[in-house]
Amino acid sequence: MKQQIVCPKCFAKYPAGNRLVVCQNAACQKAGQHIPESSAGLQNGQPVCPDCGREMSMRLCPHCQFEFSGHSPGAEMLGLSMVGAERCGKSHFLTVLLNSVKQEMSKAYGCALYPLGGDSTIEQYNRQYFRPLFVQGQTLSSTAQEDVEPLIYSLVFPDTGGNGKTTSLTFYDACGANFDSERTMEESNRNIYNSRGILFLIDPSQFPVIRDRRRAQGKPVSEVDPGTLLSRMIHLIRAGSGQGDIRQKITIPIAICLTKLDILRPWLDVSSFVRCGSRHLRQPGFDPVDFESCSLEIMSLIESWSGKDLINQITSQFTHYGFFGFSALGEEPTPTGQVHNIQPHRIMDPFLWLLWRNRIIGTAKM
Repeated sequence: MKQQIVCPKCFAKYPAGNRLVVCQNAACQKAGQHIPESSAGLQNGQPVCPDCGREMSMRLCPHCQFEFSGHSPGAEMLGLSMVGAERCGKSHFLTVLLNSVKQEMSKAYGCALYPLGGDSTIEQYNRQYFRPLFVQGQTLSSTAQEDVEPLIYSLVFPDTGGNGKTTSLTFYDACGANFDSERTMEESNRNIYNSRGILFLIDPSQFPVIRDRRRAQGKPVSEVDPGTLLSRMIHLIRAGSGQGDIRQKITIPIAICLTKLDILRPWLDVSSFVRCGSRHLRQPGFDPVDFESCSLEIMSLIESWSGKDLINQITSQFTHYGFFGFSALGEEPTPTGQVHNIQPHRIMDPFLWLLWRNRIIGTAKM
């Protein structure tokens, strides 16, 4: 089987060396055109335009025009899709997760996170995510219902611990309204069935028992049924990937994430595993025992809130799944949306599990 290149933005696949390079010589008849590398000449090991003889250093995806600047087309590509109702915490999760990768994961795994796309990715993250939350101390506005540019990074591991791997990470922060119906999901979220991992985020107040208690306290709640949203997503994946037979399980790993764990403290036992800090960052490796303990605990919580049907959908439709609970902020924001002290709890767990499932990181030494 010929090696394929996967675009880290649109996930399009095409044979390696096929129509990547572009001539940038404005005076050339082929300026701006994709030229098959197999037909390009070589000069000092670099492809040159067959028409004008200029070196061609720009590589663009023929499908979405993504520039492979700083990206090795042969690198492992890990596209991650976030699915969740409006105000379930997707943007806060993404903001704090990326900051935690830079601050915490880099210490434990010796890895480094590099933005692809240069200044545009850096500015998008700082303007839309980091500055409002970490600098101004304000909760983030809901993502607009439009095409959102994904955040694309390279995660580079050293030779020790990560075997020198380089992985391209793509994060889609889709608007919650994009999941309101099957039609809008199909139009706006084609990346889901092409991804290598799904983060399915659930606000605890989407369960009636939690919603009723919070509403009685005058707290914000979500009315979206997570089971309905999950069914829409499963249908989208099966239609998009051609896996129409419901007896055939979906192989994309899915992390079911209870967000805003800080509001669940009254429901957590004092001996709760989820209350404790994550063990996946104590050394460079994923801890399966900690994962299993926390996953079973979150499953039990969801089941106690009449969420058995949701669990049955997951276990019957997906080959690989895990249940997680985290808090991106560590405390509930004030009524005016102020965040005084961001202290994330277990924010990295689902992300590290997806890296582990895709064999990007290994198992911790017990």
